[in-house]
Amino acid sequence: MSVLNWVIKGQLQRRFWQADEDAAAPVWHTLDRGEGVNRFMETRRTLTPTTTNHVASAYDYRGVSLVEFHSKANALDGDSMQVLSDALDNVTAQGLQGLVVHNDAQHFSCGVNLETVRGFFRADDYDGLDTFLNNFQQTVHKMAVADFPVVAAPVGMSIGGGFEVVLHAQHVIAHANSVTGLVETGVGLIPGGGGCKEMLYRWADKLNLSHDNVADAAWKVFMALGYGTTATSPLQAKDMAMLRDSDQWLMNRDRMLSAAMEHVAQATPVHHARPDIAMPGREVYHTMLEWLDQALQKGIILPHDVRVNTGLAQIITGGEIDAGTVWSEQDLYDAERRVFLELAQTEGTQARINSMLDLGQTLRN
Repeated sequence: MSVLNWVIKGQLQRRFWQADEDAAAPVWHTLDRGEGVNRFMETRRTLTPTTTNHVASAYDYRGVSLVEFHSKANALDGDSMQVLSDALDNVTAQGLQGLVVHNDAQHFSCGVNLETVRGFFRADDYDGLDTFLNNFQQTVHKMAVADFPVVAAPVGMSIGGGFEVVLHAQHVIAHANSVTGLVETGVGLIPGGGGCKEMLYRWADKLNLSHDNVADAAWKVFMALGYGTTATSPLQAKDMAMLRDSDQWLMNRDRMLSAAMEHVAQATPVHHARPDIAMPGREVYHTMLEWLDQALQKGIILPHDVRVNTGLAQIITGGEIDAGTVWSEQDLYDAERRVFLELAQTEGTQARINSMLDLGQTLRN
């Protein structure tokens, strides 16, 4: 049996060649899809991108801006985020209903392209790296505070920077096989695209904490991000504060895009701008440092793990500041970039990144 794709009135129809019992010769039959079945890898063939480059594309599809990552493993770089940023702007400029981030690859995104990070530190261009991180942060922030619905519909792995994109969507419709998490500590870095910030707020909400007492939330983030913990299903992700209770998940991948489009059509925007927060301060920070020292002595972690997670503790507690010092969401973004840049300049982190890129191995040092 052979299959042929036909574009009829802008819609992709798949047809197959097969003989009927009462036909003198084989004929073409239209392959009927169930209601709600819509695979983007097929639909894309009927569309022309409004913005595109070698790593990402954006489309106007049925009154919605649809962004697709399509690099190797859908790794993200400045060009990926530029397409996403332009697509967000295009929603308002063109009067579209909202934005969906989705693709039909095996994985939604395996994070920021480490070759991009290595390019910056090999060129000793830390100002350029800071600019990249800031643009990433401001792009995902635009998703969170947009005046229109923004939906992420991930499948497969959404880890590292890929998960930071998901974290800042106003609503998530995840496939049942989704794997999510912030795993940057494994390569000697911390989440620098709003991940530390967002997980601190997520755990505060999950634990029903007021924003002037988030020490318990800081510990949850410290342990989860320090170990690079991942959730292997949307249900587990909700338990780990990676997804909101209002987020959805689907068993059938064929219906992901339709569900995302339907949500955009029916939903009202849900702004996720974060309020100021009272940081735990130096007491909690020093307790975390003591935990790291004890873990090192027990052989649970290694010396560079201490360096990396000291930086993580600085972000989520505020470091050497008084307890109760108020930080804004932007203060947390700034702290992420500061620690990321410091770590990127260390020999230990550069060795971990080189090992991952050149050998495909996680280096413990």
